[in-house]
Amino acid sequence: YGPSLVVQLLTQGMAARSKLIVRLLAELLSPLGIYERSDAEVREKEGLPPGEGPLWGEPPPPQVRVSQAGGLLALADLRGGQKTGWYLDQAQNRLRVAAYCAEREVLDCFCYTGGFTIAAARAGARSVTAVDTSGPALELLRENLRLNGVASAVEPVEADVFRLLRQYRAEGRQFDVVILDPPKFAHSQAQLERATRGYKDINLIALQILRPGGVLATFSCSGLVSADLFQKVVFGAALDARRDVQVIERLTQAPDHPVLLTFPEGEYLKGLICRVW
Repeated sequence: YGPSLVVQLLTQGMAARSKLIVRLLAELLSPLGIYERSDAEVREKEGLPPGEGPLWGEPPPPQVRVSQAGGLLALADLRGGQKTGWYLDQAQNRLRVAAYCAEREVLDCFCYTGGFTIAAARAGARSVTAVDTSGPALELLRENLRLNGVASAVEPVEADVFRLLRQYRAEGRQFDVVILDPPKFAHSQAQLERATRGYKDINLIALQILRPGGVLATFSCSGLVSADLFQKVVFGAALDARRDVQVIERLTQAPDHPVLLTFPEGEYLKGLICRVW
């Protein structure tokens, strides 16, 4: 992120080599500072405590300006934001989804600080309703909208997505594009069945509030949910919603998130862009 580096060391093997990793990064890239964000719950399974704070040099400022694919601009909170401060894995996907948003009414669910919202608004969406449960995230979204000069087209809504979708359905409200980019629903194999029910629930209602010919962009970042299972969940939602659905694009994480052939679970992000009738 500009002059600052952020690292996440989530396994015993990486944690044991943390000093070597930090030294090499400092030598190779000469950053202003290196900051650790090893605060993910998965470290508990490795027997590691959370780790957060400066590892080398100066800590990052409260907000860092990020330039993304397509010229999108954003302010990232490297110390307190999700993951390392910004969802870098969706960089190309935001542009792919935005290609369907011109002159459309868009609903962006689980919008966080506005990656998909900004892309849709910049692509010429007639309106974007951006929904998230986090007030601080929506405040940063508003700043990001001003940074990109698209604030007038967007309505931020602080609400629970599951409840709001049901409210919109009851009110008969409809959209041309619905974006579903929820957080990870399955953190363990024991949570998989519950996670699939959650994915089906939000996709079912999203399909019901889409106008005929509309577009559903739906994602899962749960590594335990395979691409095949995710498509089956969306298929089940389409059957229950009594909508005809065509998959027009399949999406995955950005190229800077490569997948080792020896670790297929590394292909954690699945996305479908669907035409709905």
